[in-house]
Amino acid sequence: MFKTMLVEDSHSFRQVVKFYLQSEFPSMSIIEAADGVEALKEINACPPNLIFMDFILPGENGLELTRKIKASHPNIMIIIFSSYDLQEIKRAATQCKPDYFFNKGSIATGEIATLVKSILSEKGYRANGSMEAFQLTRSEKIAPCVLKRRIWWESVPEASSYRVYVSKDRTLFEPGHFLWETTPGIVSKQVIGKTELIIPDEWPEFPAEPGTYHIGITSGDDVGNQSDPFLLSGLFKFFAPPAPLRGGIEKL
Repeated sequence: MFKTMLVEDSHSFRQVVKFYLQSEFPSMSIIEAADGVEALKEINACPPNLIFMDFILPGENGLELTRKIKASHPNIMIIIFSSYDLQEIKRAATQCKPDYFFNKGSIATGEIATLVKSILSEKGYRANGSMEAFQLTRSEKIAPCVLKRRIWWESVPEASSYRVYVSKDRTLFEPGHFLWETTPGIVSKQVIGKTELIIPDEWPEFPAEPGTYHIGITSGDDVGNQSDPFLLSGLFKFFAPPAPLRGGIEKL
């Protein structure tokens, strides 16, 4: 069973998140901690698969606690939750290496459920949080058969173009590492006149290897300025179209 920990000092907000996760993932095990001391005790006893971590906690803040957890349990996925400016938190989190950042208000948008479903699939669990009932190879668990995917984003009135970046390494998008088109190990494509890309038709260079990819989308103006990236994450596994079912050779 997939195990999730909520590290949050507000009891009421913990219950909101817990209710939301239980309604979306009924087979998920959810444990709670109100501070870092309680969280570390639970983690050392039985490590969870995923942690929702509040940024502001009694004693050590969420980033410092994340650094400690990642040092001893690097495979635990950690999502930082906060009501504060996420860009400021991301800049402060360079050495702590949380996996994702979310505003507390996003709990009602469905973004959290989409992300957790991706994490469950990557870890080999069903969408409800239960373990796979049968063995599959890792490549089979990555994603269902997909011929195409659509990447989309909201229009920005001030933008004359957009650039979409892709990488398996999420840290490349962090402040201090992201250098737009000059970022080593990142692939990008400029988009003009629309706010979507059909993969792989409109982006043949998109990586074909199955796996979780992080997508960064920036807005650009006419003089070459680009915004910081808006980040998306998704599981990709593309299949060729099926072979014909019938055929033959005939005399003409």
